[in-house]
Amino acid sequence: MTQVDIWRMQAFDRLETLLHKLPDGTDPNDILIDSLIRDLSKLPARPADKPPYMGIFSLSDTHLGRQKAAERLQELQDTLQGDLNPIDCQVDDLLRALSNLPKRPADKQPYASLFPATPMNLLTVGQLTAILPDADSTRVAALTPHINRTCIEFDITTPLRQAHFLAQVAHESDRLHALEEYASGEDYEWRDDLGNTQPGDGVRFKGRGLIQITGRANYSQCGAALNVDLIAAPKRLADPDLACRSAGWFWDTRQLNPDADKDDVETVTKVINGGYNGLDDRVQLLQAAKRILSA
Repeated sequence: MTQVDIWRMQAFDRLETLLHKLPDGTDPNDILIDSLIRDLSKLPARPADKPPYMGIFSLSDTHLGRQKAAERLQELQDTLQGDLNPIDCQVDDLLRALSNLPKRPADKQPYASLFPATPMNLLTVGQLTAILPDADSTRVAALTPHINRTCIEFDITTPLRQAHFLAQVAHESDRLHALEEYASGEDYEWRDDLGNTQPGDGVRFKGRGLIQITGRANYSQCGAALNVDLIAAPKRLADPDLACRSAGWFWDTRQLNPDADKDDVETVTKVINGGYNGLDDRVQLLQAAKRILSA
């Protein structure tokens, strides 16, 4: 993938965040958002007598329309492939409008003035398969783009950081097999340290995601950071996109990039695990990741 592909990932992630920050009521930018979704979806232009989103989602509530729009844009971002095209200009224009930034200079290509160049090699399905030969190939293919987006979003952008991140999430998720922990979660019932204060919280907020986010309190904090109501929809955390992003959120909030930069697998393991369970396996995975990513 190219720098343009990385910029596109950053652009759509920022769009999602900015959509959630729009004030209540109709905003002029809703028309631009509606137009972008229609163009990406190859839908007809919005009828002049229809408010934004209504012709796409069959609803008239602007707030709900924006929520649906944020979800749809995440689904549609992979339709932008190859060289820059006019839709990239639309995305750039929308980002600038939502951010109250000046219009793009005529001599600048889309995204270049919004995001710095990222010296990162995106992970491939082949690399992840080589690091995790026991992983399910379909699962690896499904997770690879989301792992890349997570690495970009949370600055896990050097081979050493990526190696440490992959080693930890691979161990925690049983080689990507378990996006939801195998146990029922009953053992977490009434765990005050996890914020499980209501009947059924243990099962409801069992470990999910590549780093197995656990407990009502962690679900609430993670959901707020990722703009998803995980209290209302906890099982979303086991979907590929949030399984990866939640791991990135945990990694970022615990400031693990500096420890990875020091190649300190013991500290990274202690922060993630609370101890050193499975340290030998994590080290083996780290060694494999280093070897593959440096090839």
